[in-house]
Amino acid sequence: MEGTMKKRLHKGRMQSVVKKVTAVILVSVLSLTSYRPALADTKQDLSNANDAKAAIEKKLQDVQNQLSQLNKDKKNIESYIKELDSNLASIDGDINSLGIQIEDKKNEITQAQEMLETVQQQSQEQYESMKLRIKYMYENGTDSSYINMLITAQDMSDLLNKAEYINKITEYDRQMLDQYAATEQQIAETKELLEADLTSLEQMQVEVEGQKQALALIQSTKVNELQKLDNKSADAKAYQAQLEKDKKEQEAAILAMEAEIKRQEEEARRKAEEAKKNGTTPAVTVPTYDGGKFKWPTPSTRITSPYGDMEDRSSPHHGVDIGAKTRGVSGDPIYAAYDGTVTLATYSSSAGNWIWINHGNGLMTVYMHCSKLLVSEGTKVKKGDTIALMGTTGNSTGVHLHFGVRLNGKYVNPMSYFG
Repeated sequence: MEGTMKKRLHKGRMQSVVKKVTAVILVSVLSLTSYRPALADTKQDLSNANDAKAAIEKKLQDVQNQLSQLNKDKKNIESYIKELDSNLASIDGDINSLGIQIEDKKNEITQAQEMLETVQQQSQEQYESMKLRIKYMYENGTDSSYINMLITAQDMSDLLNKAEYINKITEYDRQMLDQYAATEQQIAETKELLEADLTSLEQMQVEVEGQKQALALIQSTKVNELQKLDNKSADAKAYQAQLEKDKKEQEAAILAMEAEIKRQEEEARRKAEEAKKNGTTPAVTVPTYDGGKFKWPTPSTRITSPYGDMEDRSSPHHGVDIGAKTRGVSGDPIYAAYDGTVTLATYSSSAGNWIWINHGNGLMTVYMHCSKLLVSEGTKVKKGDTIALMGTTGNSTGVHLHFGVRLNGKYVNPMSYFG
């Protein structure tokens, strides 16, 4: 009997141990199946994702700047090519005009040559006629001719008429030869001038043809440059499209992380409410935005870059940039825009020293490029508390604060939250 009792007690103890071990295993399994990334880890992942997105946006801005410069270069070259086309058209007109003038000069020279040859022929014929007359007079003897005229003359009047006739023949020959010689000289001089004009026109034609060749060479070079710029633009646009795709993927990841943060915060709020109902002190308090107006986050009100689309940006500007009170001088205080909890206070290569404040109900404010952070993660802040100092850390071109507002994971216009 005693042995039987011992066996039952031993069996009971074993069952109890098994139940306890089973319970531990079940708890472990339940813990594993309900595991979620820690809030701090999720926030770090979010910070890294925002860094990656900012890096993509920086590359997009660089590509946009490159495209803008390429477009300017293309417009300059296209304008220059258009000017070259106009100059070439003008030169072609000059070449055609010179060609017409050259042909006209050649025709004039041909006409002058024909006239010269005609006058020379007439002069030669006149000269031959005169030689025949002189030969005749010589062969018959000039003196005997005059004696013969005296003998044969019927009277004095007849003698004078015959003598005058001989003189007129001689004078006519002389005048005609002089006239032909003068005409020949005038035509020869005109021909010489025409030939000089032709030489000048032909030289001008050679020079203009040289100018045309030089301009055509420049034009060919510029056309090649334009083609290279077109190729670079095509490559840049393809890279821009890839970056836009990467940015969208990164934004989707950020939204997922923010949703996870929101879920964890909601879970913390729920646990806090349960703890309050149970009469215990809540371990975590989550802020709740009550719709009040924000405080302007800096002493300066000088906006250097507004929220939204801008011509010189490849993507919208998700915030407002506020310049320092004294241009270029760091150290202006940065104020919390509203009550909330600091969920991020760290450094990134793009945002520099930056802060995220959770105001509850999906509303967050972002403060970038600070020279110094004065709060840390988990710090509870009130509207108007100084949380940082203005600077130009990270990807920044001057001392300023980039102030952004996110509602339910999306950037919204910060200006709508100020009174």
